[in-house]
Amino acid sequence: MTDDILKLLDLIRVRGTACVGETLTAPWYFCHPSSEGFARFHLVLSGQTWLQIDGMPEPSLLLAGDIVIIPNGKAHCYFSDENADGAMNAHLFCGYFQFTENTPKAITSRLPDMLIERSGTDGRAHKLDLIFQLINAEVSKTSAPQQSVLNRLTEILCLHTVHDWLQSALSHDETLQALANPRIKGVLEEIHSNPSAAWTVDSLADIYGQSRTAFAERFKLATGLSPIHYVRQCRMGQACKMLESTTLLVDEIAYKTGYADANAFNRAFRRETGASPSAYRRAPRA
Repeated sequence: MTDDILKLLDLIRVRGTACVGETLTAPWYFCHPSSEGFARFHLVLSGQTWLQIDGMPEPSLLLAGDIVIIPNGKAHCYFSDENADGAMNAHLFCGYFQFTENTPKAITSRLPDMLIERSGTDGRAHKLDLIFQLINAEVSKTSAPQQSVLNRLTEILCLHTVHDWLQSALSHDETLQALANPRIKGVLEEIHSNPSAAWTVDSLADIYGQSRTAFAERFKLATGLSPIHYVRQCRMGQACKMLESTTLLVDEIAYKTGYADANAFNRAFRRETGASPSAYRRAPRA
């Protein structure tokens, strides 16, 4: 089981963006709107706060050393105890994660609306406390904290918390079990390393080491997509990056993502994103 969890963790790619913590004095009540595509987090450096996720019946109390992650970016509020006065305060360290396009949606789509990792004394909690201490030391420096250091530490926090969720989810989820198969992992790595290659179900089945039919069934169980649909999504992710960050012509991007025919690329791009490449490039970015 431990080996399977590590295989799944190795498939996850996450970028963290940390915001230097804020000190709250009671009473406080702050809300974040929903943020699709972003996984928000709140780490309690000191004090305590209540947190309510949109759609959940009861709020959760977070104490010093606890972290909460909202993987799907649901709207949420954090607030002080209703009986608290100005003598009570809390220091929060917040930010967000983005799972990269190479992280299988079979993992991210299964994450619950809220993940809480508690401070404590067992082995896993002790590791969390060590990360907590590093973040607290960086935030508390008299000089300006290093943004890049905090970003990397929050990424470790994210993986640490997802690891604990996987421990319980893997035992009963056939899709996650299939995704942990090292042969599936090998196929995914080949696709991600060169999405523009002329992949076919047969060539991918050769990497997997089974017949075309058996491979296609196992791959769809693991990812929720047919092999060719998965390849197309990877290509479109690569195309979106180039449209956002380069001035390459659409014809050039089509060629670089494995399409000899720009019209075929345009049709595939519109099918996956709902917009033409040109319209996607013109659209404002958040």
